[in-house]
Amino acid sequence: MFSKLIGRRRFIQTVSSALFGIGSFRGLRTTFSFGGTEKAPVVEYRTLGKTGLKVTAVSMGVMNCSDPAVLHRAFDLGINFYDTADCYMRGRNEEMVGQVFKGRRERVLIQTKVHAHDEKRMRASVERSLRRLQTDYIDVLLWHNVHSPEEVSDSDLFEFMAKMKKEGKVRFTGFSAHRNMVALLREASRSNCHDVALVSYNFTHSKDLKEAVSMAARSGIGIVAMKTQAGGYKKEKMAGLTPHQAALKYVLLDQNVSAAIPGVTTIEQIEECAGVMRASFSKENSNQLKQYHSFLQGRICTMCGGCSGECPEGVSYGDLLRALMYREGYGNDSLAKEILQTISKQEIERCSECESCSVICRRGLDIRAAVRRVQSLELGA
Repeated sequence: MFSKLIGRRRFIQTVSSALFGIGSFRGLRTTFSFGGTEKAPVVEYRTLGKTGLKVTAVSMGVMNCSDPAVLHRAFDLGINFYDTADCYMRGRNEEMVGQVFKGRRERVLIQTKVHAHDEKRMRASVERSLRRLQTDYIDVLLWHNVHSPEEVSDSDLFEFMAKMKKEGKVRFTGFSAHRNMVALLREASRSNCHDVALVSYNFTHSKDLKEAVSMAARSGIGIVAMKTQAGGYKKEKMAGLTPHQAALKYVLLDQNVSAAIPGVTTIEQIEECAGVMRASFSKENSNQLKQYHSFLQGRICTMCGGCSGECPEGVSYGDLLRALMYREGYGNDSLAKEILQTISKQEIERCSECESCSVICRRGLDIRAAVRRVQSLELGA
């Protein structure tokens, strides 16, 4: 997600020029000290909707992290909310979270996910997650990757989640979504059955999504933001422009967001992200994000939900574009491969061979060309 970071001490002393490799970033201040010892950033807590849970505004997306030391450092920095899933790293991600927080489970909040299946398979998944996490309960359980308003209001899924709560296996429930977030949040606000919503939310998204987030928050849903860095392009791909910390702060300016979960992989990254809490945000930072936004225009799908039209073949083009984002933006081949394994080769071929795509991106992304790039990905066996 981040570019190669400079020495931490130099970062502390020169925030104006060394924030994730970006120049003249004077307006965004961290709370690290300059002396021989370093202090943890001033931790900011927010209430996770009607759950009443107090979560750190900057929390941690564990999905791409395989180093337990990063979680230990996050804990030392005061971060208390950790997001994982049953499928991340084929279960190893949950296992790492469980091992790291063994013996101090009551001091952290864990969010994991279950895919929508029949009750028997979902129950088995939850039981498996409990074993991996070495815990008797899950703080927040989400339905993973919901696509439609109908799924948001699925009575069978509500019934299953209610059983998990009644049995004491789960405290609170909700859903995650990567696209179509406006419609999903509006439906969730009306249904009044969800405690938490994990949604893609960053500076590239429209006013409509901001309003939908506000509506959901007013209804009591705790909003957790992912994909806050809008692709995670590295320094060498943007001629020095990598304003990831400003992008994270931009999301936190919205008080309707309870927590952001940047996907970090190193100790340096979690320290940089934690430093965003209670930091200021200047006009210059805003201008930097406008430049970043301009760079992304037509380059990558930012999951903004602004597509118009529908694929007549029913191809899951959103998932194809998300795989491309993980490959080209974050450089995460394993995650891109994981997504593509859920899509048949025939489906990808139908999409790439279509003479004219009926789906239009309002940000100018050539969806048909992007799908062709997906088809050519070499991700190994």
